[in-house]
Amino acid sequence: MRIKKGDTVKILYGKDKGKRGPVVAVDVKKEKVIVEGLNLYKKHIKGDGQSKTSEIITIEKPFPVSKIMLICPSCDKPTRVSSKIEDDKKIRICIKCGKEIVSNISKEKKEETKVDVTKKQVKKAKSKTKNKIK
Repeated sequence: MRIKKGDTVKILYGKDKGKRGPVVAVDVKKEKVIVEGLNLYKKHIKGDGQSKTSEIITIEKPFPVSKIMLICPSCDKPTRVSSKIEDDKKIRICIKCGKEIVSNISKEKKEETKVDVTKKQVKKAKSKTKNKIK
């Protein structure tokens, strides 16, 4: 499946047609996707009269993958996705603009790893200087 958690998608048809939202969860086996704030339904929960109270909750139901289309972050248009393998990594590419598609979550992970690596390098450098002084 070419849609990942954190991608922005557009709904193609149904009651939420034309709306956009970020992907919260992806079920690869069932080929369904949960989009934040869309496809909302009410669920009635019956209480037992003692500890549980009766309530109506709003839940987000999953969309089939065929109902949604990925929005390219660089050209901001709904697009199909092509894939290319570079340096043993699979890269998603926008058909319309030809640029690489990077989800928001993978951007955050890359930034975190850069920070962690620099902290480790600083600690190693400090320990090396302490050993030289002794």
